[in-house]
Amino acid sequence: MATRFKYENDFLVGGPAAGSVTPSFQLREYARPDGSVHIHRELVGSVQVLRDAIGMPLKIASVQPVDGHGAGLEGRFVWVTCAKPEELAKSASRLAQEGHFQRVEQEGKLVYLEMPDPAALPAVRPELAIANALRVTAAFETSGDPFQQVTGNFDGAGLSFGPLQVNLKTGTLQELFKRFAVRDEAALKACFGPLWPEWQAMLKLPSLAKQVAWADALSRGGRKTDFDPAWKAALQAVGRVPAFYTETLQYAYDVYGRKLIAALSWLHGLNPIRIDNVRCLAALYDLCVQQGSLDKARDAIRARVDKEKPTDQFQLTRIAVEERGKTALPPWRADCVSRRLCILDREPVPVTLNGKSAERVNPQLYLLRNAPVSRIEQYLL
Repeated sequence: MATRFKYENDFLVGGPAAGSVTPSFQLREYARPDGSVHIHRELVGSVQVLRDAIGMPLKIASVQPVDGHGAGLEGRFVWVTCAKPEELAKSASRLAQEGHFQRVEQEGKLVYLEMPDPAALPAVRPELAIANALRVTAAFETSGDPFQQVTGNFDGAGLSFGPLQVNLKTGTLQELFKRFAVRDEAALKACFGPLWPEWQAMLKLPSLAKQVAWADALSRGGRKTDFDPAWKAALQAVGRVPAFYTETLQYAYDVYGRKLIAALSWLHGLNPIRIDNVRCLAALYDLCVQQGSLDKARDAIRARVDKEKPTDQFQLTRIAVEERGKTALPPWRADCVSRRLCILDREPVPVTLNGKSAERVNPQLYLLRNAPVSRIEQYLL
């Protein structure tokens, strides 16, 4: 069962002390001396982003004012520390440029972090928004570093790779690796080492079916979810190359970002409510990755919009993702709707449809800021 936390006006105020509010932090780490908790969820998310950025353990030292720092800003600041406080302060200052922090100050081994006004969070760059949406979507399908994911032929797709789980059956893996080769073939060849000739031979096989059969022979485990260790290591090496990380993000935009733009344009034509919040865009992006478009649900969406007359972007987005989810194959309808609402609400949402129940959870929800995405106007016309 999903862990439940209590929020009041987006301030985290309760839940199981040992529950993980983000992947690296438990609720009790944010507790005040009397054991109570009152900390803004955006700050909690930003502290985890900082932990990810520095790549080392980070300690919550205090949530109380010190020498006037934080006075009158209850729940909007925190004192943190780690083994290298200078690096911590530098990383926090870089994140301040992304809007995570309004004030960063180092006092000895401690670093003071103050979040911006929660009612006016700075806009998120489109590039960062889609990168974070990609990670959230990937977390529904895989665990760990999404760029290190290698999956065998458990589902008939042959070989699936990376955060988008591009695969041989659809030809998306072949397309992405063509783009990798154009960007830096020497680096790609180095990742495969002695396996490079066989990789090239596989890509030249005359049909997708033969490529899937090649991967099937290398799949491992009772359900074929794993892959041959040597090939897995080569593919994971690809996932660690910064240039290929960048190319994967560009591919995600080119394929699914354009689908998202099409969905936004259609919804804007239906109802001119501005959809620019990271959470709404991430939910629609997840829909585009899993279901392609809104096309199969346009009539149902239009009917609900006419009836319910949504007044904000969250209501409009909810209608869109719910109605499109209901058009999935019956066994997956509850799952589709639950994962989209999980993104919108930033917490697990139980859904029952056609006798099937789902309550999806996602450890990457902290990446979804309750903020607008900048320069969205060009996509709303």
